[in-house]
Amino acid sequence: MISIEVLAQVVLGGILIGGLYALVAFGLSLIYGVVRILNFSHGTLLAVGGVLASTLYATWGVSLSLMTLLLTPIFFAYGYLFFKYLLEPLSKKNHFESTVGTVLVTVGALLIMSDLTAKFAGPAQKNINIQFDTFEISGVIVSTTQIIILLGIIFLTLALHYLLKLTWFGRAVKAVTQDPLGAKLCGINSGKIKATTFAFGSATVFLASILYALSFPVDPYIGFGLTVKAFTIIILGGIGNLPGALLAGIFIGVAEGLTGLFWKPEWAPALSVILLLIILIIFPQGFQKSK
Repeated sequence: MISIEVLAQVVLGGILIGGLYALVAFGLSLIYGVVRILNFSHGTLLAVGGVLASTLYATWGVSLSLMTLLLTPIFFAYGYLFFKYLLEPLSKKNHFESTVGTVLVTVGALLIMSDLTAKFAGPAQKNINIQFDTFEISGVIVSTTQIIILLGIIFLTLALHYLLKLTWFGRAVKAVTQDPLGAKLCGINSGKIKATTFAFGSATVFLASILYALSFPVDPYIGFGLTVKAFTIIILGGIGNLPGALLAGIFIGVAEGLTGLFWKPEWAPALSVILLLIILIIFPQGFQKSK
């Protein structure tokens, strides 16, 4: 018989990992909504960021705040240049060539980034090993690390919501998404907005990687699985729907935890794939269109 305390502990862990899945999905959803590109290398950025952050902390003792200030602009610049020089030229091709080209480029980036990270940092799992205090609430053990991750998820979700709803950039993103030609006639540079959106999504997933590495192990090859989870969350929560993505991410995280608790732990990572296949079979025209 599983106790209430153990169940609550598993649910708490599921909420945290699900919130981190949602942060990965936020950036991917934003990129797809504006650029209409399925970036298969998106989750690999979390793997690279997590390994890099863990290595910097373990080797040189770089603080979390300093690595955030130093590396976030680098990931932003990477995303901007990646789109500008590798993906944007493909938009001039016909639809078939453009689609196949973006898949090849992003999958190629996934493989290259994973292998380069493994070569320079090693394939072993890493994490940011900071010892925080723990305390007990009604039999459930809660660590300061978990509170930091939860607060980070809430802060980033609210910051993204504010950016997209209340700033000029957010209004420009909405205009380009809804009517690219109309946005251009209003003086909005759609190419620049698309590149900035891709860069913004890349920077967001790096911030998520730091929170992820605080509590969960990372290695260079976990990226594709995270991307699949992000795709599932986008389908469940809707493109560009931050609250929906957050709820969908938490649902998947808790479902994985309960699968491991009540059935077999090895089935937990495959749950998002199973959910994705079920959704695509039941709603072949898309979850949102079928409602």
